Amino acid sequence: MSGRRPDLEFFTSVKAKEVKFGKVPERRKVTYYGEPGHETEVDVQRENIPEEPEEGVTYRDVKVDWAVEQWVVHPAEDEDFEAEDVAREVEERRTREAEAD
Repeated sequence: MSGRRPDLEFFTSVKAKEVKFGKVPERRKVTYYGEPGHETEVDVQRENIPEEPEEGVTYRDVKVDWAVEQWVVHPAEDEDFEAEDVAREVEERRTREAEAD
């Protein structure tokens, strides 16, 4: 994203000498949501295990790396940015905070 460093970086890695699935796990999609808007990139690297593992097959010397980078997208970076929108959001936030007190 525009050469800017990510606002969030997360990395995890898992290793195993041996993995065997009695039942292949259901694939799940990881979703990212929330405000403000954001752009997300995910990279998964596998060693000695396919993206779609098979039931009953033994995989040896397995490694999976999972990395996420996320950039917060400020409303001013959006093409449809309007100063009035930001002013309205600020006013709404102040109202909510005042009501919470």
